[in-house]
Amino acid sequence: MNYSAIAVRYSKALFILADEKNVLAKVYDDMKLIHEICEAEHDFVRLLENPVVPFYEKTKIFENIFAKKINTLSLQFLKLITKNRRENYLKHMAFEYINLYKAKLGIKTVTLTSVELINENLKQEIKNIIEKQYKADVELIEKTDAELIGGFVLRIDDEQYDASVVNQLERIKREFINN
Repeated sequence: MNYSAIAVRYSKALFILADEKNVLAKVYDDMKLIHEICEAEHDFVRLLENPVVPFYEKTKIFENIFAKKINTLSLQFLKLITKNRRENYLKHMAFEYINLYKAKLGIKTVTLTSVELINENLKQEIKNIIEKQYKADVELIEKTDAELIGGFVLRIDDEQYDASVVNQLERIKREFINN
């Protein structure tokens, strides 16, 4: 069985249970935190993937790290996946839960990449345009990339609009080569 099917099953089960207990948003925040930790802390991921560390030790570690930071349902979920030897899929489970939550609430994730951070007024204007266009709430993630030289790259889910100077220069270069 591949990681995707396992992650989807567990995250759907957690989502349904969180919905029944009216803690969807709290568990969403917990899964965001867990996903961020998995992205940033390689030692934590190595612990999850280590088959030598017994599940009860991992459970104690989870309790020490997360007991006061996450909802009890999320902590019980961590204990369950550890007991079932699925903890190495935790990052993917958290990611799938985040996607389920966003889909239920109609939230679009938009990534705006530019050379430098933009001001709040422009950020809000971009957010309003996208919300009106897609008739959805927008979660705007802002990134910087000096290699763009100027302009921006806007990514909405799987769509991308590249208005960067680098992209325009590449387009001009291709035109010269082809002509």
